[in-house]
Amino acid sequence: MGELPTFKNPKGITVRKLLDMDGLVLMNLLFKPGEMLEMHTTPQNVVFYVVNGEGTVMIGDEESRVKKDELVYSPKGIPHGLKAAEDQEFHVLVWKLPTA
Repeated sequence: MGELPTFKNPKGITVRKLLDMDGLVLMNLLFKPGEMLEMHTTPQNVVFYVVNGEGTVMIGDEESRVKKDELVYSPKGIPHGLKAAEDQEFHVLVWKLPTA
């Protein structure tokens, strides 16, 4: 089995889609230093897991600095975004969870 392909999402971030099945989506977002995913909403609950690097997770009016091996939950319908630190890459696994 080879490496999964990457693509640029509509917001310009490099994405590797790992799974898309029965409403569960798992993606690896690959940020370059300083790159940002602008605030947006999703109709699903989302979980972020930092694989590598450091950055900021914004959820609603709150911002949290995150680093490798940290996990953050974002409820559906609440705006969220991500930003890589200026001096390093930032790799984040993103789970979009099925809605009930």
